[in-house]
This record gives sequence, structure tokens and C-alpha cells, in this order.
Amino acid sequence: MSRPQEVNDFITDHSPNPVCNKCIANGLGWSNDAAHPAQITGALATTSDFVQETGTCSICKDSKKVIRRA
Repeated sequence: MSRPQEVNDFITDHSPNPVCNKCIANGLGWSNDAAHPAQITGALATTSDFVQETGTCSICKDSKKVIRRA
């Protein structure tokens, strides 16, 4: 499975709750590499299927940029 598909599936699995890039990286076992998910979530946010905004991550409860299924 491709990395973008893994991120898509992770966000979808947590829908409708928003998640942050750090929690995506941790959840996928990507060694705390939040930069890679950030690139992917940035691309996903350009589609009508996802919303990226400032909010509270449903996993870590921090207020930061999060993404969720639309």
C-alpha cells in the first residue's frame, strides 16, 4: 500500500474526528516523522473529500492544524 493511501485510510478510520500530522505519523509507525504526513495531508486537503483546519486533534488533544474527512 502506498504512503498516501495509508494516510487516507488512517484519516478515514478516525472519521469524523480530526487528527494531526504527528498522530498520523505515530499511528502509522513512521518514527515521529510528521513532515511526510504533512506533505500528504496538504495534498489531500486540496480535494473536496478532506478538510484541513486549526482545531483539536482527537488523539493527542493538542490544538493545532488537523485534518478530517469532509
